[in-house]
Amino acid sequence: MSELLVRAATPADSRCIAEVHVQSWREAHTDQVPAALSARLDVELSARRWAVRLRGETPRGAERLGDAWVAEIDGRVVGFSSAGMTRDADRPRTEAELYALYVLAGHYGTGVGTALLHAAIGTGHASLWVLTANSRAIAFYAKHGFTPDGAARDDDRWGAPLRELRLTR
Repeated sequence: MSELLVRAATPADSRCIAEVHVQSWREAHTDQVPAALSARLDVELSARRWAVRLRGETPRGAERLGDAWVAEIDGRVVGFSSAGMTRDADRPRTEAELYALYVLAGHYGTGVGTALLHAAIGTGHASLWVLTANSRAIAFYAKHGFTPDGAARDDDRWGAPLRELRLTR
C-alpha cells in the first residue's frame, strides 16, 4: 500500500507543483471554463513563478500565494495547497484563506485533498474562493464545514470572466 506524505513545499518542488497545477486544472475544470483558457496554461511559466514564490518572493505579474504544501505518494507529487492570511477586506485580518488546493483526478477520494486542506488551514475559521460551476469542489469543501457566505465575484484575469463564490468556515 502506498503511503501519503504531506510536507512543506520547497523551491525544488516548483516544476512538480506546476505540472500538477496545469494537469489538475484541466481535469477539474473541463466544461466549466472556456477551452482557450485551459490551453493558455503554461507549465514553464508556472514553474518559474512557483520557484520565486517558494523562495519567499513575489513573482512579477503574479500573487505570492502564501505558504505551500505538497502531497506525495511513492515520491511523486500528486497535489498541493497554498494558504495565507485573508486577502478580503471584509474578513477578519487574522483569518486564513485557502488560496489553492489541487489534486490529480486519479487521487480524488483518497484523502489527499483532506490532508492538504488540513496542512494549509487546519480546522479553524477560514475562507476560500471557488468557481460556481465546480460542484465537486463545493461538495468537498462543504464536507469540511464550508458554506457560501453570500459573496461572489467575477475573476476576469484570464480574459474570460469566471464566476466565483466565497465559502467560509
